[in-house]
Amino acid sequence: MPQRDVVKVTSEQRPPREAVLSVELEPEDIEPYLDRAYKQVVGRLNIDGFRKGKAPRRIVEQLYGREYLANEALDFLLPEVTAKALEQESLEMGGFPSISLEQLDPLKYTATVPLTPTVDLGDLKRARVPREKVRITKSQIDEVIARIANEAAPWEPVEGALQFDDLLNMTVRGWTYHEEHAHDHDLINSEQTDYVPRENSRAPVPGFAEKLITLSVGVEAEFAIGVPADFENAEIAGATAQFVATVHSVKRRVAAAVNDELAKGVGDGYETLAELRERVKTDLEAQEKENAAERHRNEALAKVVEGASVEVSPILIEHDLDHYLEDFRDAMQTGRMTLEHYQRYLTWAGKSEEEIREAARPEAEERVKRSLVMRELVAQNAIEVSDKEVEAEVAKMVGDAGSEGKQIRDMFKEQGAKDSFRRVLAERKAIDVIADIAATEASATKTKGDGENVEKAPKPKAKRAQPKAGK
Repeated sequence: MPQRDVVKVTSEQRPPREAVLSVELEPEDIEPYLDRAYKQVVGRLNIDGFRKGKAPRRIVEQLYGREYLANEALDFLLPEVTAKALEQESLEMGGFPSISLEQLDPLKYTATVPLTPTVDLGDLKRARVPREKVRITKSQIDEVIARIANEAAPWEPVEGALQFDDLLNMTVRGWTYHEEHAHDHDLINSEQTDYVPRENSRAPVPGFAEKLITLSVGVEAEFAIGVPADFENAEIAGATAQFVATVHSVKRRVAAAVNDELAKGVGDGYETLAELRERVKTDLEAQEKENAAERHRNEALAKVVEGASVEVSPILIEHDLDHYLEDFRDAMQTGRMTLEHYQRYLTWAGKSEEEIREAARPEAEERVKRSLVMRELVAQNAIEVSDKEVEAEVAKMVGDAGSEGKQIRDMFKEQGAKDSFRRVLAERKAIDVIADIAATEASATKTKGDGENVEKAPKPKAKRAQPKAGK
């Protein structure tokens, strides 16, 4: 007698990279799951006549119903049964499926499953990006020397009109009043505090620094500032901020003379200004070379991503959108806003949840595609990162972090954090590979155009089985 399948399932594949599974369980097949559910819940049920956790399953079903256990079983039943169905159909899941429950007991449901995406990188030699030539100008060096001279200068008392970047000693109180809650919201309350007004500062509200430099020393001033409706602090956005401020004294940096004496006071000291300028030039060249290399790597990767052919289930795009919007909301609520978060906030203000998702969708698609291309690059080039390499990078980060080094070291105690960092390092290596190919091909193309011999660029490795994807 032939053995029947573990799961009764029919499947249909549809583009792009999805499978729709119709799954059914016979009554006898669901029994082991119901028994597991019973053992899971009986310990938290209070049933007269039985000690906690000792009521038989038949009593639990009489009191609560068989469907109660079936509902309790869904958390482990659905993923396990779906995994068996995929195995029977020889399908590889690329992410969490979308489940539509049609019947509970006996179980019948439909699962829309994102399959493992396919990635074809195409011809990597078509990503031609020449490396930038770095040249440091005299004006760049002069700018750094001027900044050093300014930072080396002491603060000196000054009279006359206030300016941005002055050091003000002041007493100030600021608040907004909420009609709805009938109370003040304090913004600032300090006596004899030092404050440096910066142009275009948004603290505590936009326009505060601009107002301060119009004040007179020793004169108490009252003023109001309208807070923009799109201000990142939603609690005071659109309100009117009231301030009372007195500037007690003003100091200003008077830049030091640019000469050999200035050079002798910088760092460990330089004998002459010429030596200091040479060191500044060296440092600028190193920084510009690194910046140019980073731009080159990013451009090379962008060209590879643009030329790659990727088939991915829309479900994986939705998962990425879910994570992105959840992170965005968390950043807004906890005040961990970056410039990107603030710009998004301004763009999305007043839009519905669906409108926000649609606005964010193109970037989600690009993020997923880029991630899949990166994984394929790592896999095709058989890139590996050893434990020694991971430890060396962590040690460097700890050293660079100074007093916060211990926190960074603690972050990498868990194996999961190390494995995640290992993937990041592997992706860096992959980007270096394609950056080298892009530069070689760009150089070869230019040489060919000049009519000279062309050195062949390294060929990409053969296409391999596609990697898994999904959150």
